[in-house]
Amino acid sequence: MEEQRGLIAWFARNHVAANLLMMFIITTGIYGAMTIRTQFMPTVELDAVNVRVPYRGAAPAEVEEGVVVKIEEAIENIEGIREVQSRAFEGMGQVTVMVMEDYDLGEVIDEIKMAVDGISTFPGETERPMISKQRMRQGAVTVQLSGDINEWTMKELAETIKSEILALPGVTYAELMGARPFEVSVQVSEDTLREYGLTLNTVAEAIRSWSVDLPGGNIRTDAGDIRLRTKGQAYTGREFADIVLLTRSDGTRVLLGDIAEINDGFVETNFYSYFNGNPSIGIRVYSTDAESEVEVARAVKQYVGERQSTLPRGIDLTIWMDITYYMDGRMDMMYKNMAMGALLVFGVLSLFLHLKFALWVTLGLPIAFLGALMLLPLPGIDVSINILSTFGFILVLGIVVDDAIIIAESVYSETERSGYTMENIVSGAKRVAVPATFGVLTTIMAFLPMLAATGPVASMSGAIGWVVVLCLCFSLVESKLILPSHLAIMRSSHGKAALADRVDRVLLTFVENVYKPFLARAINHRYTTLALFIGVLIISIGAVGGGFVRYTFFPEMEDDFLTARMELYEGAPEALVHQVVDHMNGALLEINEELKQVEGADHDIIVNVLTFVVDGKRGQMLVELTREDRDTTPQLIEKMWREKVGNVAGTRELKFVSTRHSGGGPPIAFKLTGRNYSQLEQASVDLVSHLEEIEGVFEVESSYSQGSEELQLKIKPEAEALGITLADLARQVRFAFYGAEAQRMQRGEQEVRVMVRYPLEERRSVGNLENMWIRTPDGREVPFSSVADYTSDQGYNVIQRLNGERAITITARSDAGVIEPAQVVREVRSAYFPQLQSHYPGVTGDVFGSSQEERLALDQMLAGFAVALFGIYALMAIPLRSYLQPLFIMSAIPFGIVGAIVGHMLLDIPISSISIFGFIALSGVVVNDSLIMVDFVNKAVARGTSPTDAAIESGAARFRAILLTSLTTFFGLVPIVSETSLQAQIVIPMATSLAFGILFATFITLVLIPALYLVTDDVKAMVWRWVSPRPA
Repeated sequence: MEEQRGLIAWFARNHVAANLLMMFIITTGIYGAMTIRTQFMPTVELDAVNVRVPYRGAAPAEVEEGVVVKIEEAIENIEGIREVQSRAFEGMGQVTVMVMEDYDLGEVIDEIKMAVDGISTFPGETERPMISKQRMRQGAVTVQLSGDINEWTMKELAETIKSEILALPGVTYAELMGARPFEVSVQVSEDTLREYGLTLNTVAEAIRSWSVDLPGGNIRTDAGDIRLRTKGQAYTGREFADIVLLTRSDGTRVLLGDIAEINDGFVETNFYSYFNGNPSIGIRVYSTDAESEVEVARAVKQYVGERQSTLPRGIDLTIWMDITYYMDGRMDMMYKNMAMGALLVFGVLSLFLHLKFALWVTLGLPIAFLGALMLLPLPGIDVSINILSTFGFILVLGIVVDDAIIIAESVYSETERSGYTMENIVSGAKRVAVPATFGVLTTIMAFLPMLAATGPVASMSGAIGWVVVLCLCFSLVESKLILPSHLAIMRSSHGKAALADRVDRVLLTFVENVYKPFLARAINHRYTTLALFIGVLIISIGAVGGGFVRYTFFPEMEDDFLTARMELYEGAPEALVHQVVDHMNGALLEINEELKQVEGADHDIIVNVLTFVVDGKRGQMLVELTREDRDTTPQLIEKMWREKVGNVAGTRELKFVSTRHSGGGPPIAFKLTGRNYSQLEQASVDLVSHLEEIEGVFEVESSYSQGSEELQLKIKPEAEALGITLADLARQVRFAFYGAEAQRMQRGEQEVRVMVRYPLEERRSVGNLENMWIRTPDGREVPFSSVADYTSDQGYNVIQRLNGERAITITARSDAGVIEPAQVVREVRSAYFPQLQSHYPGVTGDVFGSSQEERLALDQMLAGFAVALFGIYALMAIPLRSYLQPLFIMSAIPFGIVGAIVGHMLLDIPISSISIFGFIALSGVVVNDSLIMVDFVNKAVARGTSPTDAAIESGAARFRAILLTSLTTFFGLVPIVSETSLQAQIVIPMATSLAFGILFATFITLVLIPALYLVTDDVKAMVWRWVSPRPA
């Protein structure tokens, strides 16, 4: 035999070079594995900018007019803005600017800063705008401080603990949860002000004048400079009490403490936080992009263990919401399934190939994985080890050895037939090298759209895509340059009795007696065969369209946490919120005892409960379930909780959630926009009513809600004669009821405001406003009722705007067993929106939130799928040198998707966006064996064999290799598909698509592709008869 040449032959003969290449990949891969960053989930980059402007004491309508509208007008001409979402709350305006993907976020932020800084017409009471890039920080762990101590002591202790945590190595960001800001409140009654001839403004001015630290320059002496400083800043309530307000002619002084009640405490907000029944403040510790969540959590947990012993009796530090626990659980699950998958792959290989061949082929797994780990941390790739990248390794587990299997199987067949020599080994490898290489490239092409994804999902899809692409690249290196060398130094095992030989004989008998006759009949009746497959495809599409297979683009993910949110109607007594929270807590305790009895557990099922109450009318509860094994799902506990709590009188909203919607918001979401707000309000009420009538839809919520009653002040003509302006009136009323900000001081790490206002008992009723005295410019005092009047109106809790128009969002959830969210969205968009817009012509309706993201994501997926299909076509057309043959090879793609759909039906899994990623990836995998099959048929035809015989013989020759590659891919994914833990939910749909798609595609490759080859031959012959000239 002529001596083989080329790169494969050179490496096969030069064992040192092959082994050095292998050792380089392994060594650098191990180093990469030791240094790569570890995260729970990839860092999500949001192309969004937040602009926040505090306008304390202002109603939402005032915030909208004075802040939000002005910001919208200032930035409307900036290029690169995709959408502007605005919200006006009580005391705060927020504008979120969504930036187009093709624009530099930094440059857009700079332009927004310049535009906002240029606004000179903000109300005088607004504070400096805060402009920042929107970030999604990943919480590592929460430290909960709880105990029966007063709020001041707890806040001081929480601040101390937070500072100590931030001093730990590797911890850079933490924030308090459930703590009110400090405030010094100076309260002076109206009668006292009149008695001493003061106003709230003069009291505030006196505080500013006396409570101050000022530099005074330097005295330049011969001995050196001496600094001059004026120190008089008050820091505590007692120090503020000593400030001089008045000095009489007889030398006596009136101090602030003589006329005012000074409360050195917290801002006036009805707020409390309880953890497992005790007053509490939490410290949430976050990891930054450059930090490892594991290291951050480990440092904090070690600190808490040491710090607890120094705390007074009755005060506890509790670690909870520990993301590393769930991360470790998911990683352990992934590693376990990876090991099980690798074992199954090796087992399958051992059945069909000799043990030595199986070992060398399986060696491709660590080489490919370590090669990927070598490159993942590099700039431009920058992928961490996280739940999704780990799944990428599992996903590629069975695929990455396909190339090595094809090479090894070809070498195995060649040496079995011609003898175990170096030339035969190289010849066997080179025989399939070109189609096998292009087969791997088609798989890479199918995953490339995941690398090109943009927006919030880019880092998530990239985590999977980069792992798969890099592993496949190194599989090419291993199978072409390293594997032949290892096979060459191995002694021949042909002729020795082995399990693989017995399996091979059984397989050969099956091929000769079953497969070949069956394939011959399928080819002879090729049009019937084609019609049967098309029929199966149509039935599968109908199953999805008819609802037999569930469809949820953004699936619901169960978690070990439950949340509940409640809000009272305006005017409900503050005591009611405490009663509702106690009722909900009591229901949880009952459920916990019931579940312990049902499961026979000696530990609590519900382990931690955090409760917040804000403003005396809104409450939220966060419930952590046990980490121990439990039979009860979070959804069942949510259902039990909802039923036990029931309908509570006085609540405007009562919502329970046990799942996380992977789309980032409620699965059903609509937005209504328009300039006529009364029409907008009524349209939103109608849409809410329509959604509530749909069976299976629940927790329908609207962002429109009436706020508290508003009194709108008007000035009387008599006031003008006295020189009182509307601004004077508004300022004096604001100072009395909200407060005049005397100053802000830095006390330790806290910025503390000093507010001057009426005592609380003089701010409780409308009568207090009517009894107020207004000061004229010349110092006279007149009753409020003589210079001003007011009208009553209904205010808003929040005003929402979208692209310069007022907007209302309506969200809902649905019971997937009754109706899928996507079905609700389609019905409302197609049937109800036209009817709604005919009744309210000025109102425009569209999907919003995750529903909108679904539409955008689908468009992006379809575009990526089209690019992938073209790339796959090109990569097959080149080695086959045909325009037509790649098309019928690619027919395996839709039929492979049929297998994926069947897999979802069998496992009762809804098709989701994660499943669709699996469909796209499947398109590159299912064509690999078909490509090599057609290449074999072409070579046989070129040798003079008839197309029918060539198709049958090539099918028989490739039967073992096709079966091997399909089974290794399937069994590599079986462990993750059969996983039942909550941690596996996010990856099971994609694994199902690939596993069952590959299995079904095996039948396609072995039966349909040979039949289609002959169909294509028939078509070419028919075309040739049409175009060829007929004899005269």
